[in-house]
Amino acid sequence: MAQIKIYAGRGCCGPENTAAAFKAAFDAGADAAVCDIRRTADGQFVAFRDAGTGRLCGRDWQIAATEWGHLKTLRVAGRERIAHLDDLLNLLILNPSGEFFFRPHGGVEAEAVELALQIAKAGVQDRVFFTTGPCRKHLLAAARNAVPGLGAAVAPKCNYGLLDKAWKAGASRVVTGWKGGCLSREAFYLGASFFDLKTQADEAEAAGIEISAGPASHPRDVRRLKEIGARAVWTTDVEMAAKYV
Repeated sequence: MAQIKIYAGRGCCGPENTAAAFKAAFDAGADAAVCDIRRTADGQFVAFRDAGTGRLCGRDWQIAATEWGHLKTLRVAGRERIAHLDDLLNLLILNPSGEFFFRPHGGVEAEAVELALQIAKAGVQDRVFFTTGPCRKHLLAAARNAVPGLGAAVAPKCNYGLLDKAWKAGASRVVTGWKGGCLSREAFYLGASFFDLKTQADEAEAAGIEISAGPASHPRDVRRLKEIGARAVWTTDVEMAAKYV
């Protein structure tokens, strides 16, 4: 059975990228979650997709220019506090089989190293996967040099040569899929057919590398992703996906 991974804590689980959403996703049966990691003005790491808080919290404060003491007073969608790194690590400690895919937004190697060291202090580095595009694989290398055993995932924009891209990045996971609406999704499926994603996924599995894809928000996408070889499905609806994987 394919694994289920929750995409940025979105959908029915709760407000985007919040600890409550991720907890609900794990409780509903998700095997892993992906979230965006940003650094505050005073060096704290938080889970937030946007550079500013306006879309989700109303007040438009830039994460990088605001201290954690101020950010923690905001509420995502008027309900949940912005998740701190410690919240995410505690979730992993409480869910021994769960995994997180962290997408660090900082482009500085020293920042990636600092994040990796904090993850290692919690003892969960083998279940956290730094996730970047192939052009930012230097961040993966810096983090893993500082913390051997830290997971690594690569997220190519094109689903061509995925196994080679994973090898070059030193990654054991490949995250692929679409970002936008129907056109982006159909472009992904066309590419998956043209580049034979199913064969790529079989070859990757034989090499110990997992290829996941999504995010699926409808049963037809869950079924289609399985048919074209995805070993794990990213979704915004864990309970729905669990019926079809």
